[in-house]
Amino acid sequence: MSVPVVWHRSYEVDIGPHVFPTRKYRMVRERLLAEGTVSSVDLHQAAPASDDAVALVHTADYIRKIKTGTLSVAEQLVLEVPFSPALRDAAWICAGGAVATARLALQRTIAVHLGGGFHHAFPDHGEGFCLINDVAIAVRALQQEGLVRRTVVVDLDVHHGNGTAAIFAADPNVFTFSMHQENNYPAVKPASDLDLGLRDGASDAEYLALLEKHLPELLASHRPDLVFYLAGADPYRFDQLGGLGLTISGLRRRDEMVFQHAASAGVGVAVCLAGGYAVDTDDTVEIHCNTVRAGEAAVGVDSVQRPMN
Repeated sequence: MSVPVVWHRSYEVDIGPHVFPTRKYRMVRERLLAEGTVSSVDLHQAAPASDDAVALVHTADYIRKIKTGTLSVAEQLVLEVPFSPALRDAAWICAGGAVATARLALQRTIAVHLGGGFHHAFPDHGEGFCLINDVAIAVRALQQEGLVRRTVVVDLDVHHGNGTAAIFAADPNVFTFSMHQENNYPAVKPASDLDLGLRDGASDAEYLALLEKHLPELLASHRPDLVFYLAGADPYRFDQLGGLGLTISGLRRRDEMVFQHAASAGVGVAVCLAGGYAVDTDDTVEIHCNTVRAGEAAVGVDSVQRPMN
């Protein structure tokens, strides 16, 4: 069994000279195909989310502004990427890709979205490179369809998942877990159900020990139908927007732990790539590829341990 991978060429939006390398999505896909980790039959092309699905999370006024290109100067400044119709279209496709990835994860144990993780978007505004919150839209869409009741968001981006935390603050069926660098963006961090703020320069050992301490417990206590995993590459020690000390091998071990503990809990994992801004974009691409490789390895182990009846 192979891991299904969701992607769309539109994710590579031209935003000019910027710390956010949108080309990474294409580069990850190309590397995985070239090395044979995934094949063309594993690839699923994302389709745009419906406006109704987006409206499960975002306000009508905010959606109208995006659709008509009438975001204010202040709203565009806090977004921190230049708004364009291409960015809007990519965001809608990305949200649809998140929904598709979640459905595939329910069917296939693990599915990976080569995009997504825009966790700084709030219902009425975007910020921090995030126009709309794809993971929140996917959770709400699956809830509405009756495909999931309880979900856990495991956010391991270097930045706190402020938008996601705010969106689900009053929903007991969605457990939000953010493990991030404390002294980093955003300045204001709305409470997740579990926030673990790491010190600057935290090492592989510190990070992995903390994850090992908390992840199995929260999966056991919340008993989710699905895990949404934001596999950020930006805890990497050479990330331009991060300040943690993780290595590429440490991040690979992080991914393996998430998949192992989810398998032990009997729950599927929908993965999105989230952030990654390394000095050398090739490092970001390798970290993201490792997430898919770890997923492939986990599915292979699971298929050996749990043969089809």
